[in-house]
Amino acid sequence: MAKLLQLTIARVDGPVFAGEVLSVTVPGTEGEMTLLAEHTALISALKAGVITYRLPNNEEVNHEIQSGTLEVRDNVATILI
Repeated sequence: MAKLLQLTIARVDGPVFAGEVLSVTVPGTEGEMTLLAEHTALISALKAGVITYRLPNNEEVNHEIQSGTLEVRDNVATILI
């Protein structure tokens, strides 16, 4: 079985998604980034675009954003939008 990354996407008014994913692709200010399980720690600003994550059943989900912040640490990715 593929390794999974714990992903949380949240707004000020509440959570958007919380669960395990195979991958997540985000619109970083310096370009698009795809994160997999055990990604190295990082913090990045996000620009307007689409967050795409792939669930363990291979279903792909998209969320359009205007801006945000990404933090990855200890196999947990947190996106505040």
